[in-house]
Parts: sequence; structure tokens; C-alpha cells
Amino acid sequence: MRASRTGILAIALLAIHALLLAGLERLPAEARVVLAAVVLLLSPGLAWLRLLRAGPPGGAWLAPAWALGMGVAWNAVLLSVCALARVPFTALTAASLPLNAMLWLAAWRAAVANPGSEGAARGERSLSGVALALTLLAAAAAAAHALRLGAPLLYVSDSPDHIGTIRRMLEHGQLFPSDAFFRAAGSAGVDPRKFLWHGDVALVVRLARVSPLEAWRTLPALLSPLLVLNMAALGMLLSGPAGAAVSAWVLLLTYGHSLASTVLRETVYAAKLADQLALATSVAVLADLARPSRPARLAAAVLAAAAASVHVFAAFQLALVIGALACGLWLRDRAIREPLTRLVGTALACALAVLPFALWQVLRTPTPVNPIHTDPQGLLWLWSGARVVSPGVIWEWMGPAFILIPLLLIGLRRELRESAAALWLLTTTLAATAVLFVPPVVDLLRPRLGYLLMRAVWMTPLAAVAGWGLPRLAAQLRGSPRERLSAALMLAVSALALMPAARDALDTALHGGRIEASEYGRSALPWRSELEWFDSHFPAGSVVLADPVTSYAVPMLSSGHVVTLMDQHSSPSDPHALERLVDARDALDPQGEWSRAAAVVKRYGVDAIMLNDRFREVPPLDYWTPRHGWFVAGRARFDAHPEAFERVLDHGDFVIYRPNGAALDALARGWTERQGVRPYRPGIDPIAHRLGSGSPMVLDLWLAPRLAAPGDSVRGVLRWECERRLPVGSYVVALRFDRALPGGLFPPAWIAKPVRKVIEKFQRERYRFRDDHLPVGGDFGVDLWPPGMVVRDSFTVVVPRDVAAGDYRVGVRMVHQPHYPNLRLSDYFFEEDSFAGLVVGAFRVSPPPGGASNPPRGSR
Repeated sequence: MRASRTGILAIALLAIHALLLAGLERLPAEARVVLAAVVLLLSPGLAWLRLLRAGPPGGAWLAPAWALGMGVAWNAVLLSVCALARVPFTALTAASLPLNAMLWLAAWRAAVANPGSEGAARGERSLSGVALALTLLAAAAAAAHALRLGAPLLYVSDSPDHIGTIRRMLEHGQLFPSDAFFRAAGSAGVDPRKFLWHGDVALVVRLARVSPLEAWRTLPALLSPLLVLNMAALGMLLSGPAGAAVSAWVLLLTYGHSLASTVLRETVYAAKLADQLALATSVAVLADLARPSRPARLAAAVLAAAAASVHVFAAFQLALVIGALACGLWLRDRAIREPLTRLVGTALACALAVLPFALWQVLRTPTPVNPIHTDPQGLLWLWSGARVVSPGVIWEWMGPAFILIPLLLIGLRRELRESAAALWLLTTTLAATAVLFVPPVVDLLRPRLGYLLMRAVWMTPLAAVAGWGLPRLAAQLRGSPRERLSAALMLAVSALALMPAARDALDTALHGGRIEASEYGRSALPWRSELEWFDSHFPAGSVVLADPVTSYAVPMLSSGHVVTLMDQHSSPSDPHALERLVDARDALDPQGEWSRAAAVVKRYGVDAIMLNDRFREVPPLDYWTPRHGWFVAGRARFDAHPEAFERVLDHGDFVIYRPNGAALDALARGWTERQGVRPYRPGIDPIAHRLGSGSPMVLDLWLAPRLAAPGDSVRGVLRWECERRLPVGSYVVALRFDRALPGGLFPPAWIAKPVRKVIEKFQRERYRFRDDHLPVGGDFGVDLWPPGMVVRDSFTVVVPRDVAAGDYRVGVRMVHQPHYPNLRLSDYFFEEDSFAGLVVGAFRVSPPPGGASNPPRGSR
């Protein structure tokens, strides 16, 4: 019977594969993408599961979770062979059909020769009944959510980066194109963070006959439910069917904070997929420890190889998690014996499987030289010389649900001796905590991992802890009165911790259209037609000069190259990343020198200049960013010289120019006077105040009006002066508005911030707000400010609607911080934190119309 089922499944999958090769054009694009992913990834994976006679805990319903990893590993081998043989990897689109047919033939023969049940499932309970229904419902909810909203295409997300790379891979048939974004970039154009997973996605694109964008957007509909099933398999190991159902639902609700975030739809990202496959590897390792078998050990090795082939960070993750478990077993047993010896053997098998991919990735990865990436980021200084990862990553990843980990792990000690899976929960949590918050470990790993250290929070097994602990608490409700009371209290706290995530999930389900509209407005899709027009009217490989956001979208939606990319999305191996950002900034500066623009156009071989005013909000970038005023002034600048800038497309808020090199060279011989910059006048201008080294000095602040209600917009001007030239970098001006607490309360300085936040929570109004902006909008970089000159910095502040009325002190500071800011421990307790600056003015917030707010005593 098992052989016949294997044969039927094989025929069905291979037939779908053949039909896709022939072209199922009448099917919707989403259906073709899912089917292509099934036959390219799950089909060979299911064949390998039958060959190995392996399967995850829980039985056949959870088998697709492991099949994904098996298929990824199989394709990684095929892609590696293509790379070594210098054969275009796209040949696998057709070759995978006969190769998969051979796999299924071998699987069918193995089923005929061994008609018994699958190895890993022998003697184990299968997921069934209510628990199975709940688990599959969670997976279906994940699929529906991902299919409805798709992978996030926000212009500040990683998606444009990956889609552009896949597009270039398909154009050249190369796994690692050096010109994904920049023309003639050489080895610096290869992003070492991208490994073999993008080859899988490219094959799906080719087989489904869709665009890379359509495939990328749809794939989470398949990958997200498989993540849920992988977590259910771990829950099955920990607490049986109830643990599987609880783990599946808690992951659905809390993965990446809540369903309202984009994280569950980011399962197509290599980093997120590697995390899923590392989880599957851990489940296989634990299944082998629970019931030692050769199939389970082989499954663990293959899944580990799959994870490393997707992202090399998985090799570090597996070494950390399995090594921590080994230490836990040794400390528990105080001896080297089973199951430690079994774990060491499995770990060696995994290491051997991972080694080729890890070595390949390490050998092809040059030393990071991109200053945007290499500067320390996301760290918290405890005291001089001691730093950890900022604890804010915990809240961002788990939200209030993180309280479940210490709450439920308290009762874990009773099962540590009997259950390796329970010990894994503890050791994995401790290992992730050490990577994040033990200063010597952070200092050791940071030079090697950089901001990837923050990803250690992904290893924290929140859903698995819930799957282990909540069913046990529910069982204790049938115990003694003391046990019932304790269990009821802990269940109540757990429910409160999960309630915000459940509320977000309900809101997401009911208002998905609102989320979709919001994300559309923060993506490149509003100007997709313009980039497609450019693609059809300019030769392939044309170079575009544009703002960082528009530039980031060009390779995603066309065959064009760009001058620059956006902030963190350039390769760590690109030594010119920051230089590219600055070049594009200066060439497009509405008041910049024509000689600078001419040099940039000539240096990069610019074929088209794009000005974009279709942003619904000012993009939150680190170095410079497009704004409406910038667009208007930039357009006027180019339109004034049609001989140098031929306007080839004009849609009002999106314009494309073709530069004329000879005419631009003639302009370059002129001189442009910059408005808003003049010499400092001693005795007339205010005395400049120092804000610390690495920052300009501030002269004064002008605000209009000085009295405003919540929701009002306030115009402002800061005047700055530099003593010396400052380095190129990410600068932000922090304006902070502070007023006294109600009732004349003055808490001790060392706890003033937490006290204020508690009062704000209960009073439902804020007594501080901050507004950040790029100096001069980023157009005129701080690094260009000449010493001895006064620079005028205009901005607009919107008074938040929840601030209390009263008199506010206005402080200013210019902060030089990386993308993920570094903080101090005192910033969490003292009001005088990293963003506190020099008080340069006063401001009053009036009560909102129809409401009243009592100003503090002495504020009048």
C-alpha cells in the first residue's frame, strides 16, 4: 500500500512539473508559482524522505516541513555542480524533471523493498484529531495571510535587493552576478550575503513563467505554513499533540512580534528560511536523541546542509545550539555517555554536511570594507569597555510575549533529566542570551558577525517554550488546590502576554485591505509603470542617477543599473558604497555645483536621471532622502537647461531626463551660489554653542508659531556653524520637547525616565516628544559645510496628538549614529540620554479644541 501511495504521489508531482514546462498559462500567476515551488522543492524533498525512511515527529501531515529542507539541499547540490561546471544554472529548469523522476523511481523501489512505515515515525504517535485540525488551521491561516498580503515590497525592506539580484541572475545565467546593481562593479559588486537560495527562486520564476517580483511576492504563501509545521513538529516532541497545536498557534501570533508586522511574510528571505531550516535540523537532532536511528541522523545532516546552503549564518547558529545542548548534557550527567555520545556523532555528521557550503561561502567572502556595515551598530554600553546588544531587540522581535520564556521555564527543571528536548529549550535560550547580553561574548563575536549579532534573538524558542509549558499548566488545573491556583495565575499572565498579539492578528484579518494600501504607498509600485517605460525605451544596462529609494527599485523593475543604493542595502564588500551615496547626493543637489554633477555623470556613465515626487511620506533614510521641496527645486534646475538635460518622460511627479555630456561640461564651467549659507558675523550673529566633538555648533532656533495645539504643524529653522570639516556619515538632528511632570513631581534622576513613562501610561498623555530630521534634508551634507560659514537648516515639526498642554523646553542635538543606534545603559533610566541636547528655546502646547489639559504648577 505504501509503495502504491508513493507511486501515485510521484506521478502526480512529475505530471505537474511536465505541465509547467509545457506552460500552464491559463492558471493564475500565484497558482503557477506555488506549483513550481512544490515540484522544484517539495517534490525532491518528499522523495528523499521516502528514500531515507525518515519523517518529523507527528507523522505524514508534518512531512512537508522536512521535505522543504531536503529539496533545498538537493537543489543546492545541483546548483553547486552547475557552478563548478560553469554551466548556466537555468538549465536545471528542464533538467530537474528527469532528475526528480530518477529520485522518485528510487523512492518507489525502496518502498517496494521496505513496505513498513517510515523510519522516524515507527513507534511514535502521529498528530491526529483536534490537535491535527488546530495545527493545520494555524498553517492555513499563515498561508492565507501570506497569500493575501504577499512578501513585503516596502522600499525600506530587503525585497527590492533580492528581486533585483534574481532578475540579473536570470539575465546572465550566473548564480553570483557582479553587476546586479552597478555596471562594471567587478568583485565588489558580488554581495556575499546572497548564497544558493536565490538560485532556487530563479528556477521557480523560470518554471512558473512569471516575473521575479510576482514569484517573490507569492512564495511566502508556501513557506510560511511550512514554518508553522516545523514549529509544530518541535512542539510534538516536547508535549505531544497539544504541544504541537499550541506551538503552531503561538508562532503564528508572535513570530516577529505579531501578525501585524511583516516578518511572517518574510519567510522567502534567505535569513528567515535558514532560520526555519535550522529549526528543522534541531528537531531532527532531538528526534534522533529520543529514538536513535540512522534515518533521523541522516535527516539532521541533510537539513543542516540545506540551512547552510541558504545562509552561512545558519552554520554558526547550529554550532551554537547543538554545542550548547552538548554542554547541557555533560553538565546534567557529569559523564560522557548516552545520549551525549549520540549527539556528538550526529553533530559530526551535520558538520561534515555543512562544511563544503560553509567553506565555499567563507572563501568567496572578502573582508567587509563598507563603512555603512562595519561600524558597530545596535549595541548598548553598560559601562566603559563593556557592551551588549541593545535589549530593544527582544521587544521588537517578541513584544510582551517574551515574558512567557522566564515564566514557563521556571518549571522546566523537573524534566531536564528525562527529556533532551526540554534541555534543548533551556540551553538554546541561554546560548542566545549569552550571544546577546554577555559582554565578553559580544566583544568576541562582533568583529566577525557585526550587526548579525542582533539575529541571535531569532534563536530564542518562544513558541516552543509555550508549546512545552502551556499544556502542562492546563493539566495542573486538575491537580491539588495549590497546583490549580498556581496554574491558573500563570495561565492568566500568559494570556495577558499573548493578548496584544492576538488582538493584532484579529485586526490584521479584519483590515488586511488597509494594511495592503499602506504598504503599497510605501513601496516602489506607485512608479512601477515609469520604470517599465524606462526598461522598454533605454538599452539594457543603462545607468540611472536618482535618489536612493528610486535607485533601489530600478534593478527590481528594469534591466537598468544605478549609481547608488539605499543605506544598509549595499554589499558589505563594496568599498565605494558610502562614496556612491555621496556622489548621487551631490549630483542631484538642487543648489550643487554643475562641475560636481558633470563629474558624477561621467564617472558612472549615467544614461538617465530620474526625479521622483510620488512618495506619500518622506522616506526614513540615514544619509539623504527625497522630499517634495527637493523635487521641485531639482526639476527647476534641470528644466532650466534643456540643452543639457533632455526631458524624455514627464508625468508631473515623475520625470526622466537624458543627460547631454557636452552641454553639461559647458555648464560645469559656471558657478552656483548656494542659498542659506553665508559667513559667520562676529558681534552680530549669536555665539555658537558646542554640542560635542563630531558635531557642528548651533547658533539659535526659530519656531513659528511658538504656541500650537496637538496635531498642528510648526515650521522651524536652526542655524549651524562648523569649526572644521566633518567626515562623511549619517547625521540626524534631534529636537526634544520636555515639560515638567504634573503635580510638581521630580523623581530621582537615576529613575526619572521609567517614572515618566509610567505616569504617561496612566495619564494617557505624553510630557516629552522628539522630532528627528536630516540636516538640511540631507541635500547639503554636513561633510560639505565649510568652516566659518552659517548654514540655515529648515524643517517642520508635527505636534503629536497625545502630548499634554503646557510649557516645553526645546533642546537640540546633532547625533552621528549608524543605522542601528548605539545606546548607553543610562539612556533607559536617565532623562539626560543620548538624544538630550542644548536647550535653545521654549514652546507652548495649548489644549486641543474641545478638550483640556492641566499645565503643571509653576508653568505659567
